[in-house]
Amino acid sequence: MYKLIFFSLLSLNLHSEDIILSINKLIKNDLNFVQTTDSGFEEISSKGTLLRNNDFIEIKIDFPTQEKYILRDTVMEIYDYEFNQSQTIEINDNNSFISDFLTNGIDADEINNINENFITFLKNDNQFFLNIISESSFSITYNDNMDYKNLIVFEVIK
Repeated sequence: MYKLIFFSLLSLNLHSEDIILSINKLIKNDLNFVQTTDSGFEEISSKGTLLRNNDFIEIKIDFPTQEKYILRDTVMEIYDYEFNQSQTIEINDNNSFISDFLTNGIDADEINNINENFITFLKNDNQFFLNIISESSFSITYNDNMDYKNLIVFEVIK
């Protein structure tokens, strides 16, 4: 009886580790994305790409405006082409939850709930809901620092 319980728990743990490894592998790809932000008053969608370089991650927004974000170590460079402006901000605990997720993936210690295609995890005091859509796509839902609901659907660039 005890062996059955032990092997069941071991099997569940190995399955969870496989899911985490699969998600972290997906995250490490170059990705297309569509982000929908719901403020409660209006819903805004944006489209873009996430490209990885050895030293940084480049996020390009192509629609509805053209913007670029470069995540590098402890800073985020922001380029707003519509207003011809740029700035660099330090990444800290208040603004790091998405950059940390994109850079490091999911840590098993942060997971609250896991099943075959769905993971709930906590990162920097923010609750994230990740759904595996297919072998090449996943979505993540979270509330940002303005408490707006965000849904981002990522798909691997082939």
